[in-house]
Amino acid sequence: MLKDFHYMIVDDEPLAIDVIENYLQRLDAKCITRCENAVEAFQALQQKSCDLIFLDIEMPLLSGLELLKTLKDPPAIIITTAYRDYAVEGFELEVMDYLVKPISFPRFMKAVEKVLKAHRPAPLKEEEHKGTAVNDYLFIKVDKKFVKVLISEILYIESLKDYVRVKTRENTWITYQSLTEITDKLPPEKFARVHRSFTIALDKVSLIDGNCVDIDGKLIPISREHRQEVFRKIHK
Repeated sequence: MLKDFHYMIVDDEPLAIDVIENYLQRLDAKCITRCENAVEAFQALQQKSCDLIFLDIEMPLLSGLELLKTLKDPPAIIITTAYRDYAVEGFELEVMDYLVKPISFPRFMKAVEKVLKAHRPAPLKEEEHKGTAVNDYLFIKVDKKFVKVLISEILYIESLKDYVRVKTRENTWITYQSLTEITDKLPPEKFARVHRSFTIALDKVSLIDGNCVDIDGKLIPISREHRQEVFRKIHK
């Protein structure tokens, strides 16, 4: 998988770029783009896609975090910086890891493995191995009540940070749990995580438009890391 990734290293110190590039080459990575400031990186991202960015923070004109905030659908990000002060803000922006310079090769490998793990297909659950059926409904807590929701009626689920919005044609419910938690309760052959903010019912897709799908009139984005698997499931 490392060979197939397109990497970008963004840092205003050429020697820091050299270190990351050398580490990547040790892991047999091939496609590496070097950018010596965030503006150059922004321009490069308009021209070609990228799977993983190693992003410095303190750079002239535009900081790494400011660049990240401008990206509508950012690829996987690993922060590389000499400062620990931005760790909380970095993880709030959903970076994959936060590396403090000088970066050792073992710590670098651990961060890359975290990204690779996120891209690997999830292992089959016990129910799939056995071919047994899962429940055809969920109970979700709304305010102080538990509401029964038929899985077959769910259109999509949207993350609202600590909450999720469960949407059917007739109703919308907001419940306190993560998108990952509720997605794990759904049959994987019928639902797919398509974005860090969305899980969709595959049979409810009425239109594919570029990197978006239409479900009941709502365009839902598909992130780069999920695109191949989602389209495979939809076409299947």
